Amino acid sequence: MQRVLVLQSAQDAIPGWQQRCLTSVHAWALAQGYDYRFLDDELFAEVPDWYLAKVRGRMAIAADLGRLQWAQRLLQNGYDWVLWFDADTLIFAPDKLTLTLQQDCLFGQEHWVQPKSPESRQWQVRKNIHNAFAGFPKDCVVLPFLIKLILSMMARVDPAHIAPQMMGPKLLSTLHNLADFDFLPEVGALSPAVLLDLQGQPESSGPLAVLCRAQPKPLVAANLCASLLDQLNPDPSMAQQQIDQAIDRLLGCSAGLRSVDDVGA
Repeated sequence: MQRVLVLQSAQDAIPGWQQRCLTSVHAWALAQGYDYRFLDDELFAEVPDWYLAKVRGRMAIAADLGRLQWAQRLLQNGYDWVLWFDADTLIFAPDKLTLTLQQDCLFGQEHWVQPKSPESRQWQVRKNIHNAFAGFPKDCVVLPFLIKLILSMMARVDPAHIAPQMMGPKLLSTLHNLADFDFLPEVGALSPAVLLDLQGQPESSGPLAVLCRAQPKPLVAANLCASLLDQLNPDPSMAQQQIDQAIDRLLGCSAGLRSVDDVGA
């Protein structure tokens, strides 16, 4: 039987909605018979000082490296697989998320819904490989390569031109065009437009419907993108209330999110 560890991390002052996300992943891990480990700032224990200085406090970019370093260490210490979930990832249909774990590595896939222009009510979908969920097996050849590549890229990049997703979805999506990674489209990400659509009565032409039509499989888990919370509402307390409401509605989709009809009022 494989030894599998689910790994998560968050810094201090975890908001209530994010604690709900963490709880959903922890409960799923236990139901699957997997071990679970939570890290705080330990996540950055092996991230070099020069790397931290270069990202200038943008800890999500440091976490892109830290999660890989921890996965490598834990695989060297007896685990057969390490599965990473971002702290703002919600598993809302846990009975529908079953992993085979026979690949060399595994990532999530997002269908990112955004307006075609700032004033447009028409929507476009950008498809990316993301690392809000990632899985690595023992003796994985991709894992050490990613660590080396990220360190090399960071050493050479101009600090003024480090994009937020440079070491995460942007890198993985570029590599995917060559490497054809295994991925789970059912573990996706919800853009601010989709989260806002979850507040009311989603329409057939709205961003949630556009997302559902783009999905090759029903969503069962999704990253809720804490870094973009201010796009829901400039008032932090109101934004947190809104994302709690979105979580409530997602948790009602126990069979997965396939269409706007799955989202109850």
